[in-house]
Amino acid sequence: MPQNKQPTFSSRLTFILATAGSAIGLGNIWGFTYVAGKNGGAGFIFVYLIALAFIATPVFIAELALGRMGKADPVTTLKTLGASVGARLPWHWVGWMGLVATIMVLSFYSVIAGQIIAYGYNALAGGMTSWSADAIREYDAVFKSDPTGPLLWSAIFCALTAAIVASGVRGGIERASKLMMPALLLMLGGMVVYSAITGAFGQAVDFLFGFNAMTFGPQLFMDAVGQAFFSVGVGVGGIMIMGSYMGSDVDLPRAAGWVVAMDLAVALLAGLAIFPLLFGSGMEPGVGPGLVFVTLPVVFAEIPGGVIVAFLFFLLLTFAALTSSIVMLSPTTAKLQQMGVKRWIAAWAMAGLVFVLSTLTVLSFSSWSEFYPLASIGLEGHTWFDLIREGVNNIVLPIGGLAFALMVGWGLPKDRFRAALPLDNDALFSLLYATIRYLVPLAIGALFIMAAFGS
Repeated sequence: MPQNKQPTFSSRLTFILATAGSAIGLGNIWGFTYVAGKNGGAGFIFVYLIALAFIATPVFIAELALGRMGKADPVTTLKTLGASVGARLPWHWVGWMGLVATIMVLSFYSVIAGQIIAYGYNALAGGMTSWSADAIREYDAVFKSDPTGPLLWSAIFCALTAAIVASGVRGGIERASKLMMPALLLMLGGMVVYSAITGAFGQAVDFLFGFNAMTFGPQLFMDAVGQAFFSVGVGVGGIMIMGSYMGSDVDLPRAAGWVVAMDLAVALLAGLAIFPLLFGSGMEPGVGPGLVFVTLPVVFAEIPGGVIVAFLFFLLLTFAALTSSIVMLSPTTAKLQQMGVKRWIAAWAMAGLVFVLSTLTVLSFSSWSEFYPLASIGLEGHTWFDLIREGVNNIVLPIGGLAFALMVGWGLPKDRFRAALPLDNDALFSLLYATIRYLVPLAIGALFIMAAFGS
Protein backbone atom coordinates (compact mmCIF):
# COMPACT_ATOMS: atom_id res chain seq x y z
CA MET A 1 0.00 0.00 0.00
CA PRO A 2 1.40 3.44 -0.88
CA GLN A 3 2.73 5.51 1.95
CA ASN A 4 0.83 8.60 3.05
CA LYS A 5 2.53 11.97 2.78
CA GLN A 6 4.50 12.55 5.96
CA PRO A 7 3.00 15.33 8.12
CA THR A 8 5.17 18.16 9.45
CA PHE A 9 5.15 20.50 12.43
CA SER A 10 3.64 23.92 11.82
CA SER A 11 6.77 25.95 12.68
CA ARG A 12 10.41 25.77 13.74
CA LEU A 13 9.49 26.65 17.31
CA THR A 14 6.94 23.86 17.63
CA PHE A 15 9.45 21.39 16.16
CA ILE A 16 12.02 22.43 18.77
CA LEU A 17 9.48 22.24 21.61
CA ALA A 18 8.21 18.83 20.52
CA THR A 19 11.68 17.39 19.93
CA ALA A 20 12.91 18.82 23.22
CA GLY A 21 9.89 17.20 24.85
CA SER A 22 10.87 13.87 23.32
CA ALA A 23 14.39 14.20 24.74
CA ILE A 24 13.33 15.60 28.12
CA GLY A 25 11.80 12.85 30.20
CA LEU A 26 12.26 10.87 33.37
CA GLY A 27 15.87 10.33 32.35
CA ASN A 28 16.59 14.02 32.91
CA ILE A 29 14.88 14.45 36.27
CA TRP A 30 14.64 11.04 37.92
CA GLY A 31 17.53 9.29 36.16
CA PHE A 32 20.04 12.14 36.05
CA THR A 33 19.68 13.11 39.71
CA TYR A 34 20.06 9.61 41.14
CA VAL A 35 22.93 8.66 38.77
CA ALA A 36 24.71 11.95 39.50
CA GLY A 37 24.16 11.39 43.22
CA LYS A 38 25.48 7.84 43.03
CA ASN A 39 28.64 8.98 41.21
CA GLY A 40 29.49 11.87 43.50
CA GLY A 41 28.21 14.86 41.55
CA ALA A 42 30.77 17.12 39.85
CA GLY A 43 33.12 14.45 38.47
CA PHE A 44 30.21 12.62 36.87
CA ILE A 45 28.78 15.84 35.43
CA PHE A 46 32.17 16.74 33.91
CA VAL A 47 32.33 13.41 32.04
CA TYR A 48 28.61 13.60 31.24
CA LEU A 49 29.06 16.99 29.54
CA ILE A 50 31.89 15.62 27.40
CA ALA A 51 29.82 12.55 26.47
CA LEU A 52 26.81 14.72 25.67
CA ALA A 53 28.82 17.10 23.48
CA PHE A 54 30.99 14.64 21.56
CA ILE A 55 29.00 11.39 21.50
CA ALA A 56 25.27 11.80 22.17
CA THR A 57 24.76 15.12 20.34
CA PRO A 58 26.46 14.04 17.07
CA VAL A 59 24.34 10.85 17.10
CA PHE A 60 21.28 13.00 17.84
CA ILE A 61 22.05 15.15 14.75
CA ALA A 62 22.72 12.04 12.64
CA GLU A 63 19.41 10.46 13.66
CA LEU A 64 17.48 13.68 12.92
CA ALA A 65 19.20 13.92 9.52
CA LEU A 66 18.26 10.33 8.67
CA GLY A 67 14.64 11.13 9.53
CA ARG A 68 14.69 14.25 7.36
CA MET A 69 16.19 12.30 4.43
CA GLY A 70 13.83 9.34 4.73
CA LYS A 71 10.54 11.12 5.59
CA ALA A 72 9.05 7.86 6.86
CA ASP A 73 9.06 5.47 9.81
CA PRO A 74 12.54 4.26 10.90
CA VAL A 75 12.30 0.85 9.20
CA THR A 76 11.26 2.31 5.85
CA THR A 77 13.78 5.14 6.15
CA LEU A 78 16.76 2.87 6.79
CA LYS A 79 15.67 0.38 4.12
CA THR A 80 15.19 3.11 1.51
CA LEU A 81 18.42 4.96 2.31
CA GLY A 82 20.39 1.71 2.39
CA ALA A 83 18.99 0.64 -0.99
CA SER A 84 19.74 4.07 -2.49
CA VAL A 85 23.48 3.57 -2.00
CA GLY A 86 23.53 -0.14 -2.78
CA ALA A 87 24.31 -1.12 0.81
CA ARG A 88 24.51 -4.84 1.37
CA LEU A 89 23.96 -4.67 5.12
CA PRO A 90 20.34 -5.07 6.32
CA TRP A 91 20.11 -1.58 7.84
CA HIS A 92 16.34 -1.84 8.19
CA TRP A 93 16.78 -4.51 10.87
CA VAL A 94 18.21 -1.79 13.10
CA GLY A 95 14.93 0.02 12.56
CA TRP A 96 12.95 -3.06 13.56
CA MET A 97 15.12 -3.47 16.64
CA GLY A 98 14.40 0.15 17.52
CA LEU A 99 10.64 -0.34 17.13
CA VAL A 100 10.73 -3.31 19.49
CA ALA A 101 12.90 -1.33 21.91
CA THR A 102 10.48 1.61 22.05
CA ILE A 103 7.67 -0.73 23.08
CA MET A 104 9.86 -2.48 25.65
CA VAL A 105 11.04 0.86 27.10
CA LEU A 106 7.44 2.03 27.34
CA SER A 107 6.48 -1.19 29.09
CA PHE A 108 8.52 -0.22 32.18
CA TYR A 109 8.34 3.54 31.59
CA SER A 110 4.54 3.37 31.87
CA VAL A 111 4.77 1.60 35.23
CA ILE A 112 7.15 4.19 36.68
CA ALA A 113 5.07 7.03 35.21
CA GLY A 114 1.89 5.44 36.53
CA GLN A 115 3.34 5.36 40.03
CA ILE A 116 4.30 9.03 39.63
CA ILE A 117 0.68 9.91 38.74
CA ALA A 118 -0.53 7.90 41.74
CA TYR A 119 1.85 9.73 44.06
CA GLY A 120 0.78 13.08 42.62
CA TYR A 121 -2.85 12.20 43.26
CA ASN A 122 -1.98 11.11 46.80
CA ALA A 123 -0.05 14.35 47.37
CA LEU A 124 -2.99 16.44 46.12
CA ALA A 125 -5.26 14.59 48.54
CA GLY A 126 -2.89 15.51 51.41
CA GLY A 127 -1.29 12.09 51.83
CA MET A 128 2.33 11.62 52.96
CA THR A 129 2.69 15.16 54.33
CA SER A 130 2.51 14.10 57.98
CA TRP A 131 3.93 10.61 57.60
CA SER A 132 7.17 9.37 59.06
CA ALA A 133 9.97 8.00 56.90
CA ASP A 134 8.98 4.45 57.87
CA ALA A 135 5.36 5.11 56.90
CA ILE A 136 6.38 6.34 53.45
CA ARG A 137 8.63 3.34 52.89
CA GLU A 138 5.77 1.06 53.92
CA TYR A 139 3.39 2.87 51.54
CA ASP A 140 5.84 2.38 48.68
CA ALA A 141 6.24 -1.32 49.49
CA VAL A 142 2.47 -1.88 49.81
CA PHE A 143 1.79 -0.01 46.55
CA LYS A 144 4.17 -2.27 44.62
CA SER A 145 3.17 -5.52 46.36
CA ASP A 146 -0.39 -5.54 44.94
CA PRO A 147 -0.31 -5.52 41.10
CA THR A 148 -3.84 -4.06 40.86
CA GLY A 149 -2.89 -0.47 41.69
CA PRO A 150 0.25 -0.25 39.52
CA LEU A 151 -1.59 -1.82 36.57
CA LEU A 152 -4.46 0.65 36.90
CA TRP A 153 -2.16 3.69 36.94
CA SER A 154 -0.06 2.23 34.14
CA ALA A 155 -3.23 1.84 32.07
CA ILE A 156 -4.10 5.49 32.72
CA PHE A 157 -0.68 6.62 31.52
CA CYS A 158 -0.88 4.39 28.41
CA ALA A 159 -4.33 5.83 27.62
CA LEU A 160 -3.08 9.41 27.93
CA THR A 161 -0.17 8.62 25.61
CA ALA A 162 -2.40 6.89 23.05
CA ALA A 163 -4.95 9.72 23.06
CA ILE A 164 -2.26 12.30 22.23
CA VAL A 165 -0.54 10.22 19.53
CA ALA A 166 -3.88 9.23 17.96
CA SER A 167 -4.71 12.92 17.48
CA GLY A 168 -1.92 13.31 14.94
CA VAL A 169 1.30 15.30 14.66
CA ARG A 170 -0.18 18.80 14.83
CA GLY A 171 -3.40 18.06 16.70
CA GLY A 172 -1.76 15.73 19.23
CA ILE A 173 2.03 15.79 19.62
CA GLU A 174 2.49 19.47 18.71
CA ARG A 175 -0.44 20.74 20.79
CA ALA A 176 0.57 18.68 23.83
CA SER A 177 4.19 19.80 23.60
CA LYS A 178 3.23 23.48 23.31
CA LEU A 179 1.25 23.11 26.53
CA MET A 180 3.44 20.80 28.59
CA MET A 181 6.95 22.02 27.76
CA PRO A 182 6.47 25.63 28.95
CA ALA A 183 4.57 24.35 32.00
CA LEU A 184 7.38 21.90 32.76
CA LEU A 185 10.06 24.59 32.54
CA LEU A 186 7.98 27.00 34.65
CA MET A 187 7.39 24.43 37.41
CA LEU A 188 11.02 23.34 37.41
CA GLY A 189 12.21 26.95 37.64
CA GLY A 190 9.81 27.57 40.51
CA MET A 191 11.14 24.51 42.36
CA VAL A 192 14.73 25.74 41.94
CA VAL A 193 13.76 29.10 43.48
CA TYR A 194 11.95 27.33 46.32
CA SER A 195 14.94 25.05 46.95
CA ALA A 196 17.32 28.03 46.91
CA ILE A 197 15.24 29.71 49.62
CA THR A 198 14.44 26.75 51.87
CA GLY A 199 17.22 24.21 51.18
CA ALA A 200 21.00 23.97 51.40
CA PHE A 201 21.54 25.54 47.99
CA GLY A 202 25.24 26.34 48.43
CA GLN A 203 26.02 22.77 49.42
CA ALA A 204 24.11 21.47 46.39
CA VAL A 205 25.96 23.80 44.01
CA ASP A 206 29.29 22.66 45.45
CA PHE A 207 28.24 19.02 45.11
CA LEU A 208 27.21 19.46 41.47
CA PHE A 209 29.86 21.89 40.23
CA GLY A 210 32.64 22.02 42.82
CA PHE A 211 35.61 20.20 41.37
CA ASN A 212 36.92 18.65 44.55
CA ALA A 213 37.44 15.07 45.66
CA MET A 214 36.52 13.75 42.20
CA THR A 215 37.02 10.05 41.56
CA PHE A 216 37.13 8.92 37.92
CA GLY A 217 36.86 5.33 36.79
CA PRO A 218 35.45 3.07 34.04
CA GLN A 219 32.08 2.71 35.77
CA LEU A 220 31.67 6.49 35.99
CA PHE A 221 32.49 6.77 32.28
CA MET A 222 29.97 4.07 31.39
CA ASP A 223 27.28 5.67 33.55
CA ALA A 224 27.94 9.10 32.04
CA VAL A 225 27.82 7.92 28.42
CA GLY A 226 24.79 5.74 29.09
CA GLN A 227 23.01 8.62 30.79
CA ALA A 228 23.85 10.96 27.91
CA PHE A 229 22.31 8.52 25.41
CA PHE A 230 19.25 7.85 27.56
CA SER A 231 18.83 11.54 28.34
CA VAL A 232 18.48 12.71 24.72
CA GLY A 233 16.67 9.54 23.66
CA VAL A 234 18.84 8.50 20.71
CA GLY A 235 19.24 5.00 19.34
CA VAL A 236 15.69 3.63 19.00
CA GLY A 237 14.18 5.72 16.20
CA GLY A 238 12.09 8.18 18.21
CA ILE A 239 14.36 11.07 17.22
CA MET A 240 14.35 9.80 13.64
CA ILE A 241 10.57 10.02 13.43
CA MET A 242 10.78 13.58 14.77
CA GLY A 243 13.26 14.34 11.98
CA SER A 244 10.76 12.99 9.46
CA TYR A 245 8.20 15.51 10.76
CA MET A 246 10.68 18.40 10.42
CA GLY A 247 9.72 21.21 8.05
CA SER A 248 12.06 22.30 5.27
CA ASP A 249 12.51 25.69 6.97
CA VAL A 250 14.18 24.19 10.05
CA ASP A 251 17.93 24.73 10.47
CA LEU A 252 18.75 21.23 11.73
CA PRO A 253 22.09 21.89 13.50
CA ARG A 254 20.76 25.01 15.24
CA ALA A 255 17.51 23.28 16.24
CA ALA A 256 19.48 20.29 17.54
CA GLY A 257 21.65 22.67 19.54
CA TRP A 258 18.59 24.24 21.15
CA VAL A 259 17.10 20.84 21.96
CA VAL A 260 20.29 19.50 23.56
CA ALA A 261 20.76 22.77 25.47
CA MET A 262 17.21 22.54 26.84
CA ASP A 263 17.76 18.88 27.68
CA LEU A 264 20.94 19.71 29.60
CA ALA A 265 19.34 22.71 31.32
CA VAL A 266 16.46 20.58 32.61
CA ALA A 267 18.87 17.95 33.98
CA LEU A 268 20.98 20.54 35.80
CA LEU A 269 17.94 22.45 37.04
CA ALA A 270 16.51 19.18 38.35
CA GLY A 271 19.71 18.72 40.33
CA LEU A 272 19.45 22.28 41.69
CA ALA A 273 15.81 21.65 42.61
CA ILE A 274 16.30 18.29 44.33
CA PHE A 275 19.74 18.25 45.97
CA PRO A 276 19.23 21.40 48.11
CA LEU A 277 16.15 19.78 49.62
CA LEU A 278 18.07 16.56 50.28
CA PHE A 279 21.04 18.29 51.90
CA GLY A 280 18.76 20.63 53.84
CA SER A 281 17.02 17.62 55.37
CA GLY A 282 20.25 15.78 56.13
CA MET A 283 19.72 13.16 53.39
CA GLU A 284 22.50 11.51 51.42
CA PRO A 285 22.55 12.18 47.64
CA GLY A 286 23.50 8.65 46.58
CA VAL A 287 20.23 6.97 47.54
CA GLY A 288 19.67 5.42 44.11
CA PRO A 289 16.42 4.88 42.16
CA GLY A 290 14.31 5.21 45.34
CA LEU A 291 15.04 8.94 45.31
CA VAL A 292 11.65 9.89 43.82
CA PHE A 293 9.36 7.41 45.56
CA VAL A 294 10.85 7.22 49.05
CA THR A 295 13.49 9.84 49.81
CA LEU A 296 11.83 12.93 48.33
CA PRO A 297 8.39 12.19 49.85
CA VAL A 298 10.15 12.06 53.23
CA VAL A 299 11.58 15.50 52.48
CA PHE A 300 8.20 16.83 51.32
CA ALA A 301 6.67 15.69 54.61
CA GLU A 302 9.10 17.89 56.53
CA ILE A 303 9.37 21.12 54.53
CA PRO A 304 7.04 24.17 54.50
CA GLY A 305 4.26 23.87 51.91
CA GLY A 306 5.16 20.24 51.35
CA VAL A 307 1.71 19.34 49.95
CA ILE A 308 1.95 21.91 47.15
CA VAL A 309 5.62 21.21 46.44
CA ALA A 310 5.00 17.44 46.28
CA PHE A 311 2.03 17.81 43.92
CA LEU A 312 3.89 20.19 41.60
CA PHE A 313 6.93 17.91 41.58
CA PHE A 314 4.93 14.83 40.61
CA LEU A 315 2.96 16.85 38.03
CA LEU A 316 6.32 18.00 36.62
CA LEU A 317 7.46 14.39 36.36
CA THR A 318 4.16 13.38 34.72
CA PHE A 319 4.58 16.03 32.01
CA ALA A 320 8.20 14.97 31.46
CA ALA A 321 7.15 11.34 31.12
CA LEU A 322 4.34 12.16 28.68
CA THR A 323 6.44 14.36 26.39
CA SER A 324 8.81 11.41 25.93
CA SER A 325 6.24 8.61 25.79
CA ILE A 326 4.27 10.19 22.95
CA VAL A 327 7.43 10.21 20.83
CA MET A 328 8.35 6.64 21.81
CA LEU A 329 4.91 5.46 20.70
CA SER A 330 5.10 7.37 17.41
CA PRO A 331 7.53 5.14 15.42
CA THR A 332 5.44 1.98 15.76
CA THR A 333 2.28 3.99 15.10
CA ALA A 334 3.86 5.45 11.95
CA LYS A 335 4.93 1.98 10.79
CA LEU A 336 1.40 0.62 11.12
CA GLN A 337 0.11 3.70 9.30
CA GLN A 338 2.55 3.00 6.50
CA MET A 339 1.06 -0.50 6.34
CA GLY A 340 -2.43 0.95 5.91
CA VAL A 341 -3.74 0.98 9.49
CA LYS A 342 -5.61 4.11 10.58
CA ARG A 343 -3.59 6.27 12.95
CA TRP A 344 -6.00 6.13 15.89
CA ILE A 345 -6.25 2.34 15.66
CA ALA A 346 -2.47 2.01 15.42
CA ALA A 347 -1.85 4.28 18.41
CA TRP A 348 -4.36 2.53 20.68
CA ALA A 349 -3.21 -0.94 19.54
CA MET A 350 0.42 -0.15 20.37
CA ALA A 351 -0.56 1.39 23.71
CA GLY A 352 -2.54 -1.77 24.45
CA LEU A 353 0.53 -3.89 23.70
CA VAL A 354 2.61 -1.67 26.00
CA PHE A 355 0.08 -2.16 28.78
CA VAL A 356 0.11 -5.96 28.38
CA LEU A 357 3.92 -6.01 28.52
CA SER A 358 3.90 -3.67 31.53
CA THR A 359 2.62 -6.59 33.60
CA LEU A 360 6.16 -8.03 33.46
CA THR A 361 7.53 -4.96 35.25
CA VAL A 362 4.61 -4.76 37.68
CA LEU A 363 5.06 -8.41 38.66
CA SER A 364 8.84 -7.89 38.93
CA PHE A 365 8.09 -5.53 41.82
CA SER A 366 5.68 -7.95 43.52
CA SER A 367 5.13 -11.71 43.17
CA TRP A 368 7.99 -12.17 40.67
CA SER A 369 10.53 -10.11 42.61
CA GLU A 370 12.67 -13.23 43.10
CA PHE A 371 11.96 -14.80 39.71
CA TYR A 372 15.04 -14.58 37.47
CA PRO A 373 14.05 -15.92 34.01
CA LEU A 374 17.59 -16.03 32.58
CA ALA A 375 19.42 -17.25 35.68
CA SER A 376 20.46 -20.39 33.81
CA ILE A 377 22.73 -18.36 31.50
CA GLY A 378 24.40 -16.37 34.26
CA LEU A 379 21.91 -13.56 34.79
CA GLU A 380 21.06 -14.47 38.36
CA GLY A 381 19.41 -11.61 40.23
CA HIS A 382 17.88 -10.05 37.11
CA THR A 383 14.08 -9.81 37.08
CA TRP A 384 12.08 -9.13 33.92
CA PHE A 385 12.29 -5.43 34.72
CA ASP A 386 16.09 -5.59 35.06
CA LEU A 387 16.47 -7.53 31.82
CA ILE A 388 14.30 -5.13 29.82
CA ARG A 389 15.80 -1.96 31.28
CA GLU A 390 19.45 -3.03 31.11
CA GLY A 391 19.01 -4.75 27.75
CA VAL A 392 17.67 -1.58 26.16
CA ASN A 393 19.96 0.90 27.94
CA ASN A 394 23.20 -1.08 27.72
CA ILE A 395 22.75 -2.89 24.40
CA VAL A 396 19.99 -1.55 22.13
CA LEU A 397 20.59 2.20 22.61
CA PRO A 398 24.37 2.00 21.94
CA ILE A 399 23.88 -0.39 18.99
CA GLY A 400 21.26 1.91 17.50
CA GLY A 401 23.46 4.96 18.01
CA LEU A 402 26.42 3.13 16.48
CA ALA A 403 24.34 2.04 13.46
CA PHE A 404 23.06 5.57 12.83
CA ALA A 405 26.58 6.97 13.05
CA LEU A 406 27.90 4.31 10.66
CA MET A 407 25.05 4.92 8.22
CA VAL A 408 25.74 8.66 8.12
CA GLY A 409 29.53 8.49 8.40
CA TRP A 410 30.23 5.53 6.15
CA GLY A 411 27.07 4.40 4.35
CA LEU A 412 25.75 7.60 2.78
CA PRO A 413 27.61 10.07 0.56
CA LYS A 414 29.11 12.93 2.55
CA ASP A 415 27.38 15.55 0.40
CA ARG A 416 23.98 13.96 1.00
CA PHE A 417 24.37 14.29 4.76
CA ARG A 418 25.54 17.88 4.37
CA ALA A 419 22.52 18.71 2.19
CA ALA A 420 20.19 17.28 4.84
CA LEU A 421 21.51 19.63 7.50
CA PRO A 422 22.38 22.01 5.69
CA LEU A 423 25.55 23.54 7.17
CA ASP A 424 27.51 26.24 5.32
CA ASN A 425 30.45 26.47 7.75
CA ASP A 426 33.10 24.14 6.27
CA ALA A 427 35.18 23.81 9.44
CA LEU A 428 32.17 23.09 11.65
CA PHE A 429 30.79 20.51 9.20
CA SER A 430 34.18 18.78 8.93
CA LEU A 431 34.40 18.56 12.74
CA LEU A 432 30.86 17.19 13.02
CA TYR A 433 31.37 14.68 10.22
CA ALA A 434 34.69 13.45 11.60
CA THR A 435 33.13 13.06 15.04
CA ILE A 436 30.26 10.96 13.66
CA ARG A 437 32.56 8.97 11.35
CA TYR A 438 35.38 8.20 13.76
CA LEU A 439 34.93 9.32 17.38
CA VAL A 440 31.40 8.04 17.99
CA PRO A 441 32.06 4.46 16.76
CA LEU A 442 35.32 4.30 18.74
CA ALA A 443 33.68 5.60 21.92
CA ILE A 444 30.71 3.24 21.69
CA GLY A 445 33.07 0.36 20.90
CA ALA A 446 35.11 1.19 24.01
CA LEU A 447 31.90 1.26 26.02
CA PHE A 448 31.03 -2.28 24.88
CA ILE A 449 34.55 -3.52 25.62
CA MET A 450 34.45 -2.11 29.18
CA ALA A 451 31.00 -3.62 29.72
CA ALA A 452 32.16 -7.03 28.40
CA PHE A 453 35.19 -7.16 30.68
CA GLY A 454 33.36 -5.64 33.64
CA SER A 455 36.00 -2.99 34.18
